[in-house]
Amino acid sequence: MNNERSTGRSFAELMRGVRRLEHDRVEHERPRPAPKRHGRPDDNREVNDWQDINEEDRSMPEDDYHRPGVQRGLLRKLKRGQFRITAEIDLHGLRLSQARQTLRAFLADAAHERMCCVRVIHGKGFSSPNLQPVLKPNVRHWLRQDERVLAYTAVHDRAGGSGALHVLLRAR
Repeated sequence: MNNERSTGRSFAELMRGVRRLEHDRVEHERPRPAPKRHGRPDDNREVNDWQDINEEDRSMPEDDYHRPGVQRGLLRKLKRGQFRITAEIDLHGLRLSQARQTLRAFLADAAHERMCCVRVIHGKGFSSPNLQPVLKPNVRHWLRQDERVLAYTAVHDRAGGSGALHVLLRAR
């Protein structure tokens, strides 16, 4: 507006030579390439192909995990327990196959209900044979395989410590 007043030119004069578009679509010269998957090989498996950890892979996965591209601020909030937990599942006492099916169904329901953050309790493995946890490493392994899971972290000691996880789900 100031420019129009200072030069004394009218809007009609400024628009001289401009012509109306015949269509309102933008035509791209070439299609966008398909997105490439980055991350661990486990991330490329389908949800239906959840597998148990092999005996040689029994080393304990880390307490924290996130997919590439998840912002650090979100991870910090998850670690501090700043997300509201909208659902919780307790897998104590379940056999491995039962736990896998129960967790899969729980995550499907949580995604369907558009939940953001859930708590998964797997226990610490104190009643497992040889005091070696069975559910704990497998649950973490299964969560890494699930496309709906963006990140997880062990909860604070007051809420279960290393026997439970806060899981951040993908928004759909």
